[in-house]
Amino acid sequence: MIVPPDPPFNSGPPKSAEAVEKIVPDVAPPTYDSASSSIVPQHIRPANHISLKSHFGEVKDTFVLDPTLRIPHSMQPRNKKLHFKLKTRMGEAHAVVYIVPSLAQPQGKTRIEVSSRMGTAYLELHAPEVRAPLSIKMSSRLGEATLLLPRSFRGPLRMSTKLGEATLSAGLRASSTIFGNGRVFVGEWRKDEEEKRGWDGDEAFVDSKLGTVHIQYNDEAKA
Repeated sequence: MIVPPDPPFNSGPPKSAEAVEKIVPDVAPPTYDSASSSIVPQHIRPANHISLKSHFGEVKDTFVLDPTLRIPHSMQPRNKKLHFKLKTRMGEAHAVVYIVPSLAQPQGKTRIEVSSRMGTAYLELHAPEVRAPLSIKMSSRLGEATLLLPRSFRGPLRMSTKLGEATLSAGLRASSTIFGNGRVFVGEWRKDEEEKRGWDGDEAFVDSKLGTVHIQYNDEAKA
């Protein structure tokens, strides 16, 4: 009896839609706002709960953040409240972050932290108009701290430095109310927000112990 040989194994992608249907489960993809997603780099896959730490050397990269993305439990960091964290000990912490436009919104705020102990801290943030509120924290003990905000940011901004200068760009100053001592409100507040003890909207805290602090919009000429 002649036994016909097994068909050759094909490691490539299925060639027909029918084959794809049999392999890929029927799960709906995330709903993204295609009209606003053109600013997001298409070659970078969105991620959530991004956490990077370096003891020696700089970290300088571009990231695409989807705060609504659910990730495997084994890949979740210890602090699940943070959606993005970059921390360096000796070296620059430099991040360009794009938040994915999405029809769904995460619970609470999108929390982002960038810090360096002995180096500059830099964050350039791009975000759509419709999104969850942002909570941004930046710090550097020995170096500059620079924050580039999206035009959609509206809320309190606090700057502090012990030995250095804290500056706002011309565009940001024109759209902000400055209260002094590093207290700034970007945009206009509503009447119903005057009596609230807490703040549910955007907020940013930028601190440098021994260095300058500079904040501007991401579409302004970089200082």
